[in-house]
Amino acid sequence: MINQMSRSIEPNLLNLFRYFCGVAATYFAILWVYAILSTGWLWQAQLQFWGSFTFYLLLLAYLSWPWLERHMKRFYLPFGLALATLYPVASSSFGLFASGGDLFALIYRSWLWLPVLFVPLVLIAWQYNFASVLTFTIFTNLSELIVLLLVADEITFQTMPLLGVPFIRAFAFGMVGHIVTNSMDTQRSQRRKLIQANARLGQYANTLEQLATSRERNRLASELHDTLAHTLSGLVVNLEAIKTVVAPTDTEAQDMLDRALLTSRNGLDETRRALKALRAGPLEDLGLRLALKALIESAAGRANIPVEFDYPQPAPSLPVDVEQNLYRIVQEALENVVRHANASRATVRLESVNGGVKLSVNDDGSGFDPAERGSENRFGLRGLRERAEASGGRLDVASRPGQGTEITFFWEPEHD
Repeated sequence: MINQMSRSIEPNLLNLFRYFCGVAATYFAILWVYAILSTGWLWQAQLQFWGSFTFYLLLLAYLSWPWLERHMKRFYLPFGLALATLYPVASSSFGLFASGGDLFALIYRSWLWLPVLFVPLVLIAWQYNFASVLTFTIFTNLSELIVLLLVADEITFQTMPLLGVPFIRAFAFGMVGHIVTNSMDTQRSQRRKLIQANARLGQYANTLEQLATSRERNRLASELHDTLAHTLSGLVVNLEAIKTVVAPTDTEAQDMLDRALLTSRNGLDETRRALKALRAGPLEDLGLRLALKALIESAAGRANIPVEFDYPQPAPSLPVDVEQNLYRIVQEALENVVRHANASRATVRLESVNGGVKLSVNDDGSGFDPAERGSENRFGLRGLRERAEASGGRLDVASRPGQGTEITFFWEPEHD
C-alpha cells in the first residue's frame, strides 16, 4: 500500500476530482436555496444541504491549494479521497437514523448517496489497485449494513430487500472498480512499453548516426592514406634518392635537401597521427556493448581466465564523453587484471541506476593495499579517477591483499 501511495498522481485525476467537488457544491447549493424558498428558514430542513455544500466547497479548496500538495506529498490525495468517502457514509448513516424506521425512507436514504460514492470509487481504482477498491467497498457497505441492522427493529420479509441493498451496491462497486483497475493497469503497462520503445528507438537512431559517422571517417581516412600519405612517402623516398646523387661537396644543395626531408617526414608523421585520430575506434565503430564485449574477450584470452559480462536491457543512453571514459576505465581495469591480479576469474557488470549507470569490475586475484604509497601510479588508479571525475562521476576502489579487487564507477545525469 505504501508503494501505491508513493506513486505519482495520474494525469488529470486531480482536475476531475476538483470538477466533481465543484459540481457537488453547486448541486447542494441549489438544493439549499430551494429548501429555503420552500420551507423558509427552517434549519432542520436545510441542515443536510447546507452541510454538504460547505463540505464540498472546503474539499474543493483543499484540492486547489498547491501548498498543501507540496507539503503533504504522498498523503495529499489519500486524505482527500478519505474525506470524500467518509462524509457520504456519515451523512447516509445520519439520514438512516433520522428516518424513524420508515421502510420507504430507509430505501431512499440507502440509495441517495450511491452516485456520490461512485466518484471516489472510480478515483481510487484509477490511482491505486483492486485491494484499495475492495477496502473502499467493504468499508462503505459494511458501515451501512450495520446502521440498517440497528435501525430496523426486526428482520422480516418486508425488510429483507432493504438489507440486500448494501450487497447489491457492493457488487456494483466491485465490478466497476475491477474494470477501472484493469483498464489502468493495461494503460500503465502500455505506457511503460511505449517509453521503453522510444528509448530503444533513440538508441537505434544514435547507433545508426554513430555508425554512419564512423564509416564516413574511415572512408576519409582511407582516401587520405591512399593519396596524401602515399604522396608524402614517395616524396621522402625521392628526396633520399636525390640526396645520394648530389655531390657531398655541394653543401648548399645538401642543406636544402635535409630541410626538405625534415619537412616531408614531419608532414608524414602528422598525417599518420591525423589518420589514426580520424579512424573510428572500437567504441564508435561497434557501440558500447559490443566494444566492451570485444575488450573483455581480448582480456580473457590474454589472461586465460573466464570474464563474466553483465549488460543491462534496455541499454542505458549515455553521453558520448561518459561512454568514452567508461570504456577506458574498463580497459585500464582489465589491463590491471591481466598484468597484476593473478586472478582465476573476473566480472564486468553494468547496471542502470536512477537514470545513470553503475559499473563494477572485480576479480578474485592477489589484490593490493590502496593506501600503500605508489599504488595510485602503479596501477593507474589516478588516471581512472581523473577519467571518472572528468565525466562527472565517482570512482571507488576496494581491495585487500589476497582478497581481490573491485573497481566501481558511478555516474548519474545532472538534474536541473
